[in-house]
Amino acid sequence: MSRRFIVHVGAHKTGTSAFQEWAVRNRAALLDAGFLYPEAGATALGNHAALVSALGAAIEDKDRSAHLLRLFDKELESRPDAAVILSAEMMTTLRFLPHMTRLHRSLADYSDHATAVLVVRDQVEWRNSCYAQAREMLTPLPRFRNYMATGKLGPRSGNWDFLEQHYREAGFGFETLPFDKRVRDVGIVAAMTSLPCLNGLANVTTLERIETNPTVGALALLVAEQVRASVAGPTGTLPIHVRTRLASMIREHAAELSPARFNGFDDELAEHVRAIYRSSNDAFAERNFGTSWQELFPPKAIDHVSADAVGELDADQRLHVRTIAGRVIIEALENGLLQLAPQRPSC
Repeated sequence: MSRRFIVHVGAHKTGTSAFQEWAVRNRAALLDAGFLYPEAGATALGNHAALVSALGAAIEDKDRSAHLLRLFDKELESRPDAAVILSAEMMTTLRFLPHMTRLHRSLADYSDHATAVLVVRDQVEWRNSCYAQAREMLTPLPRFRNYMATGKLGPRSGNWDFLEQHYREAGFGFETLPFDKRVRDVGIVAAMTSLPCLNGLANVTTLERIETNPTVGALALLVAEQVRASVAGPTGTLPIHVRTRLASMIREHAAELSPARFNGFDDELAEHVRAIYRSSNDAFAERNFGTSWQELFPPKAIDHVSADAVGELDADQRLHVRTIAGRVIIEALENGLLQLAPQRPSC
């Protein structure tokens, strides 16, 4: 079987969304170059989470899964010789870990060649970015130090060496990129298309968004947490369409706040995290890049630590954050995004 699969697994916050959106905009040019970026099971912005979940038997709704796979089959039949690119950052999550082997087995029905592509970051910057993005999207989160706690099975989330091992054991070939200064300078698309598995795309335009998923400042993240807690309760969640619209409204209302980015690390916690990953990072860097992890990602000086709870702010900042959160909630009530709960009749 001559078809190849290139499975772009992420990770989160490494330009994955920019690559996906570029692939959607350039589907025709990719086909001309011999690469299919499937529409089956993809979002409008090009994320294949649903499709790879179906291929990995990670969807409980069997009818929906079978429908996605039928669409995928039909699309592949239309381009029998094209290499296929799949992209979804959820494939680096621990939740997807049990489905890696099944994903490879499903792809083996079409091809003997499947390569996983992983883009990696230094865990200190990466965990800051992941926490900030989740809070911006009104996800209930613990305090940052608790979020950083290592589970009883050891450091797995963000352990790139661990992920490589599991993708290789599942049967995938493996290629990787460091999300370092060079990649930031040239852009994720240009960097990705320089990989051996994607070098046939070098002549396709590499224009992309300037920044992928830009995150609001640290104070705006506290506005988001105030809105979420006020609407859903201390640990409650909201539907994704509500969270998406609220996040957009918060971004607009919080524009007057300081844009300083979130950083949850002090020097002690940053060194603790680097120590946890040092051995696996160095093994990964030496094996894949022929250098040390520190050469790829020199530690950056920490110049501030952000508050991760509104109670840590001074009185003026606290009032400002709560005032903006109130404006967002009022607007959401006025436009019908949120509704007041009906009052129970008194007995």
